Amino acid sequence: MKKVLSVVLASAMVLSLAACGGQQTAATTAAATEAATEAAATAGTDAATEAAKEETTAAEATADLKGKMMGVVTPAADHGFTAESIQHCEAEVKALAEKYGFDYKFMTAAESGEQSNAVETILALQPDVMILWPVTGDELRSAAQSVQDAGVPLIIYDRLIEGFEPTSWIMGDNDAIGEGAGKYFSEYFKEDLAAGEVGILEFKGDSSTVPMQRSNGFWNTADKNFKLIQDFSTDWSQQIAMEQMESFLNTKSVEEIESIKAIFTHDDEIVFGIVEALKNYNGPANINIKLISGVSGGEGFMDLFENSGLEGIDFMTYTFSPSMVRDAVGLGLKVLQGETLDSSYLIPTEMIDKTDYKEYMESDLYKIRYSL
Repeated sequence: MKKVLSVVLASAMVLSLAACGGQQTAATTAAATEAATEAAATAGTDAATEAAKEETTAAEATADLKGKMMGVVTPAADHGFTAESIQHCEAEVKALAEKYGFDYKFMTAAESGEQSNAVETILALQPDVMILWPVTGDELRSAAQSVQDAGVPLIIYDRLIEGFEPTSWIMGDNDAIGEGAGKYFSEYFKEDLAAGEVGILEFKGDSSTVPMQRSNGFWNTADKNFKLIQDFSTDWSQQIAMEQMESFLNTKSVEEIESIKAIFTHDDEIVFGIVEALKNYNGPANINIKLISGVSGGEGFMDLFENSGLEGIDFMTYTFSPSMVRDAVGLGLKVLQGETLDSSYLIPTEMIDKTDYKEYMESDLYKIRYSL
């Protein structure tokens, strides 16, 4: 802007001098014109130099990691969260590879055995860093160890392998999600809990470390007067959660059904299944549920705050965006660039309920999630 401004000012000088007519000599006008020409030439040269520098920097960045390779292994897209995550992961890997010039191999697998095979396939290509998102932690222990035995830096995303120490691991703060939910439920039902027990159902994701952390966190902070009536393992499936809730409603006594005031779940999609089951229920029991929680903070959950189709039930969720996996890819890039990583990274979470969901939908976190 300064360079452009100097040209404008020099040109203005010429016009001013010309307007003075007989009060200025031709020599003075010519000198001013020459000065303006020189200023324009200098500005043009400087601009060209800056453009050349930018092109050189971009070229250097592209050439910087040529010959390096990043390996990535993730679960298959078995439900919405993983499907969105894979899209973000592939997009980030591709964008960084194009920018910095490194090669990559990206593989997905539905089962632990398939993931182990994928790890071995990539290891044969001699990667310089490996990013692993395990289907289940313990079953990938041997594959993870083979990566480290080969001297390849290993970044584990989302699910821990208990007792195993990779180069670094990165995940959402599942303990904080559980602990925060426990406190929220306790405050929400403060009066009911003071009067006695409050019946609750828990719908878990699966048997991995993620549900373990969320569940332990919840029960560590939840009021002791919460009475767990039943818990379920949903395999992160909306359909399975719906069937489990329908079975509970159709097989339990009226007293048991009416004792349920709260439902703690580990994922938004689980909530969607529960909501459908509740909407379809036409049995003899009254539904006394007042609060249902999720985890993810996606668009579908935002609709529940105003359009759940269920009267008298509140909802809350915790952010756990599929775009978080981009941070894991970013750590892989740092390894390729020769940086030393911390041993662990926790991605913070945020509670969303009816009081702040509209503000959240205007946030960068929400917009990045739906940027693809």
